[in-house]
Amino acid sequence: MITLTCVFRLPTLILVAAFWLGAAHPHAVAAPKPAAPRSHLRRTNERTGRLAPAFAELVKAYRRGDRSALGRLADKLGPARLAEAIVGADGHVAEAALAAAQLARGGVSLIGPIAAGLWVADAARAAASATALGSLLDGATPTQIEDWDVPPDVVAAACGGLRALAARTDAAPVARLAALDAVLAAAPICGPAGDLAPLTHDAAPAIRRAAILVSAAGPRREAVLREAVADPDRGVSAAAVAADCRVEGRVGSAGKETPPGAQSIATARALATAPTTPPEDAVEMLDCLAAAGTPADRALLDELRRRPPSALRDRAVELGALVPRGKTE
Repeated sequence: MITLTCVFRLPTLILVAAFWLGAAHPHAVAAPKPAAPRSHLRRTNERTGRLAPAFAELVKAYRRGDRSALGRLADKLGPARLAEAIVGADGHVAEAALAAAQLARGGVSLIGPIAAGLWVADAARAAASATALGSLLDGATPTQIEDWDVPPDVVAAACGGLRALAARTDAAPVARLAALDAVLAAAPICGPAGDLAPLTHDAAPAIRRAAILVSAAGPRREAVLREAVADPDRGVSAAAVAADCRVEGRVGSAGKETPPGAQSIATARALATAPTTPPEDAVEMLDCLAAAGTPADRALLDELRRRPPSALRDRAVELGALVPRGKTE
């Protein structure tokens, strides 16, 4: 009986022994873990010797819209690592780095790498590059370019790249619109946008609208606005009227104010309080009513001041003391 029991237990003993021998075998190798992507790895900052954040942290902060975290991470990464992210193959990392560059100390030193992104095929990335350039070249800190020794030819190439992207009919509309916005924002550093009047005839209404807003600050302001007021697209014509009404645009270098056109005043009266008028345009149209100053215009502005708080009501309040008195219809 003892022998028979041992025989039945033998297979079990063999299996147990095999298990322990396999587990303890010196050549047994565990399956390797997949390597983490390089963007998830931290590196040592060559300048400070400290451990720099991973690009993945930058992407997380960007997706959360956390500007404070983006700024801190940008300064920890440093310009060299940010430049590496901006020109890298990972579009998500590049977009996060472009947003961070606008908040980084010395972000203007990255103008060259950022401008290279204007020519990429990825529309979102090209648009993000344009937006970043508009922010960095807005002249908010006029001495930054000199303080960081950014070569003039690099700045000129970035400014030219924005204008070229805006004019490219083969580029995605989102990238062209971002470029037009950036051209307007970068005027303090880049100077006049040049002749963008041809874009006011673009096939896309959104491009025409943006081109009008940029051209309204240029030498062909009157001709462009006079034609654009009659644009068949309501959004485009409203933008032209708003640009013609805006008092800041009508004040010349000598401080003399030019009155808005009669057609713009008439259109502003009809559209300023229309619910379909874009709010940002309606606010600017009130300047036409203040400039005309007729009893009907003053009555409408007074009525708007009594309305619940809104951007339109606030602008009417601002214009209250500026409305000319004594004008008649």
